[in-house]
Amino acid sequence: MFDDEIKWDDDEVACWLAFDQMTGIGLGRARAMKMFEYFGGLKNAWKAKAGEIATSNMIKDDVAKAFVEARDKIDPESLLSICKKAKVDPYPFAHPLYPQMLRGIDDPPLILYVKGNLHPDFFNYSIALVGTRKPSSYGRCIAKEMANGLARHGVTVVSGMAIGIDSLSHWGALEGGGRTIGVLACGPDICYPTSNRPLYDKIVYGNHGAMVSEFFPGTKAEPWRFPARNRIISGLSRGVCVIEAGLESGALITAEIAFSQGHIPFAVPGRVDNPMSAGTNELIRRSKASLVRNVGDIMAELNWQSALNGEDEVPTVVQLFGRENEVFELISREPVHFDHLCYKSGMAPGELSATLTMLELAGIVARHPGDWYVRSSSATIVSSSAMP
Repeated sequence: MFDDEIKWDDDEVACWLAFDQMTGIGLGRARAMKMFEYFGGLKNAWKAKAGEIATSNMIKDDVAKAFVEARDKIDPESLLSICKKAKVDPYPFAHPLYPQMLRGIDDPPLILYVKGNLHPDFFNYSIALVGTRKPSSYGRCIAKEMANGLARHGVTVVSGMAIGIDSLSHWGALEGGGRTIGVLACGPDICYPTSNRPLYDKIVYGNHGAMVSEFFPGTKAEPWRFPARNRIISGLSRGVCVIEAGLESGALITAEIAFSQGHIPFAVPGRVDNPMSAGTNELIRRSKASLVRNVGDIMAELNWQSALNGEDEVPTVVQLFGRENEVFELISREPVHFDHLCYKSGMAPGELSATLTMLELAGIVARHPGDWYVRSSSATIVSSSAMP
């Protein structure tokens, strides 16, 4: 018995919430599902008499006794009321909106708590982008460009909302006009870290995706919850791409989980002298992950055409003339300071500033705090001398 045979009214959902709160009595997801199937819904199981539960042989006698005692202390309606007040949608394991991919992992959550816009079709094409909380300028650029490109192909970008690569990946997906899913180690109604409030609000209230969690609304973030959520990040994704990570990074755990779940791990290579690339380089060296240089490598590995229209995206072509081209040639993936550009170009500060502004508006150069500049786009650059 699954989603099409159950009436998913408030009472049924409320009883699933009550089951999810029963910790420490030995009543996990597998046993809850047995009761769901036997009684034709957890609402019926919740209301069943102690004798019916004992004779059903669905759960052991000691668990049945603990269940009866525990349910007297839980009010399902109040749990549902908390979710509604927090504007969080609970999707039980058997619910039609529970992502099918997540059902197939080891230890899937009994309920997926969702705040925002979520639909099972989002995960037909989905990739997780993860990495260090302290990325280099190279890692920052790659994260945003990769997410942006995936989003423009119609791919859902999944990540963990942490500062660093996670947040940059979410932002990149938004800038690419796509959708993104944040998997939290707290309740989905809590923005963690708080510095991500603009990002959280943009995703949740801007109809650009959702925050999801296995934790009930109001649950605070704790260290042990972060490794647990990694299986959900991977479980919602067809592949996991580690963009930049050290040898001890939790992102490597997510890649290992992806491999165990039958999903494809990817890794972006980095400089050999950068500790934040040691983990990704090691994944590639040990053949634990496919080397990724760009979005095309991911699409090719998964045998995807564009998720939007079945056609490869036409790259943006930016034509540069004169001084703009000269200045652009002085800028690379590594940050270069304004003063250095002044010296190398021989331009007056005012003229250089105006030129850099034009390059920023074209989307091919990004300015970092302190007057540092880096290349920021994978657009095809055509100099004036190359034009017919």
